[in-house]
Amino acid sequence: MKILHNVSLLPFNTFKMNVKAKECRIIEDENELLKIDTLSQNSLVLGGGSNVLFTKDYDGIILKNELKGREIIDESEEEILLNIKGGENWHSVVMWAVENNWNGIENLALIPGTMGAAPIQNIGAYGVEIKDVLEYVRFYHFDTKSFETIKNQDCQFAYRDSIFKRSLKNKVFITDVGLRLRKKNHQYKLDYGNIREELDKRNIQTIRPKLIAEVVMHIRQTKLPDPNVVGNAGSFFKNPEVSEEVYWRLKEKFPNIVAYSIGNNKYKLAAGWMIEYCGFKGYVHKGAAVHTRQALVLINQKNATGKDILELANIIIDKVNQVFGVILEPEVNIIG
Repeated sequence: MKILHNVSLLPFNTFKMNVKAKECRIIEDENELLKIDTLSQNSLVLGGGSNVLFTKDYDGIILKNELKGREIIDESEEEILLNIKGGENWHSVVMWAVENNWNGIENLALIPGTMGAAPIQNIGAYGVEIKDVLEYVRFYHFDTKSFETIKNQDCQFAYRDSIFKRSLKNKVFITDVGLRLRKKNHQYKLDYGNIREELDKRNIQTIRPKLIAEVVMHIRQTKLPDPNVVGNAGSFFKNPEVSEEVYWRLKEKFPNIVAYSIGNNKYKLAAGWMIEYCGFKGYVHKGAAVHTRQALVLINQKNATGKDILELANIIIDKVNQVFGVILEPEVNIIG
């Protein structure tokens, strides 16, 4: 186990916060986890750092997931089961799948982060969530000092939520994830975002997973800032869910509000639309700003601190609540 002291976390978070950690342990072999007694409140498991905002130096221990490896563990004519190590880059996994014409995760192309972080957040985009293809999650449980595996149905998946953000929070280190993808009878989600519009524009007749991934990548690159260029963590806020009654009340007052039914008499509101309606697109606060092309994204425009970005987020939350009576919830994990 590689142990670093008083280390800068600048390379380990996509917001590009130049904060330090008291200690950082690089986990490259799962057996190294056996040497760690427990995860205290002053410990944090970190993958790609693409969904965290550090507001100050971290006075604790970072466990950096660098477990690597991916393999086929079972397959039939119709399906294939993959085992992916937690430290693998998520986008690389997507590209591996589509290069082999395996279907199921192509809509999730270009989402930053690692495989181990994907089920924690139940990552999703363009009508697909990781829960749709996830078979199991294997992890080391610090309380029981053992490696355990749970199936999809036990992960308590919900919108950007899972058991790993609740009862297992700060208790486990994800080592492996099983993904079941289709080799034949491909099923595509095309009616989200601008996917179908882009396919029509390109006059595409034959659809393949790789083509969908390329279209998704093109759409994301035109709308979202590259975290390698501009510090950000993608969507900063969740899209809030409201009752049907609340939705129709808002619809009457704001006829152009963007929302869609999610069943059970509930609607999901487009947080980005509400933020833009409140005039925040391109808004600057100290070193932080709202992205000019996607109001859901907060960026580190000019050497912002974590506190700058958090202040901007709170300004937005207050205004949206004032205008719509809806409280936005951060999707990003705020550490500080």
